[in-house]
Amino acid sequence: MSGNEFIDKDQLAEKQAEEEQKEKKKAATQKKKRAKKSSAGNRVWIQIMNGEFLSKDNFIANLPFSFFIGFLLVVMIGWGYYAETITKEEVLLKKELEELNSEYSTLSSEYNTKRGRKPVAVKLAGTGVEENISSFRKIKVRKYRFE
Repeated sequence: MSGNEFIDKDQLAEKQAEEEQKEKKKAATQKKKRAKKSSAGNRVWIQIMNGEFLSKDNFIANLPFSFFIGFLLVVMIGWGYYAETITKEEVLLKKELEELNSEYSTLSSEYNTKRGRKPVAVKLAGTGVEENISSFRKIKVRKYRFE
C-alpha cells in the first residue's frame, strides 16, 4: 500500500509553500542574471565611450593584444587600398587590350586587302615583273635521285 498513503493537509500546504519559494528563488536568480548581463553590456559601452576602460588594469595587461588588433586594422585598411588600385589597373588594362584587339583586326584586314594578287601586280608593274597568265601546273617526278 505504498501508492495510497495518507498525507496531512498541513504537510501538503508546507510542501506547496516550499515549492513556491523555490520557484520564486529561481525566478529571482534568473532575473538577476538577466539584469547583470544587460547592465554589464551597457556598462562596457559606457566605459568605452567615456574612456574609463583605458585606465583599468585589465586593459594595461592586455595592451599587447590591443596593439595587435590595431596593427591588423591598419593592415586591413592598407589591403583595401591596394585591392582598389589593382582593380583600377585591371580596368585600364582591359580597355587597352580592347583597343589593341580592334587595332589588330583593322591592320589584319588592311594587310589581307593589300596582299591579294592584283594589288601586288599593280605595285610590281614598274619593275618588269609580270603576273603569270597560265594556270598552275603540278610537277611530277618519276624517279627520286638523292646525291
